[in-house]
Amino acid sequence: MILEKAGGQILIECPNTIFHLYIKSEQDLSKIETFMNNIRTIERLGLNDIYTWCNRQGILYDTAFNYHKETSFWKNIKAYVRYSRQKMKYQSCCS
Repeated sequence: MILEKAGGQILIECPNTIFHLYIKSEQDLSKIETFMNNIRTIERLGLNDIYTWCNRQGILYDTAFNYHKETSFWKNIKAYVRYSRQKMKYQSCCS
């Protein structure tokens, strides 16, 4: 998992998903910094955990699928299907 800071947003890169967390205020920035410090100590963090945390904390986010060229086409298709299902699940329950 890779964490990057860009102007007004935080990028969290997971194996097949990129989360864009948007910072609206100093309070959001504080929440995100605390979250980032905590996830560095966790051995295994699932995408569901990130989706759930963002929704509970009221952090605006968007996701994008991360296609890996070194992975076979079929594995990428399977990963995309899982990504799409999760995205639909969290958009419908938390919109």
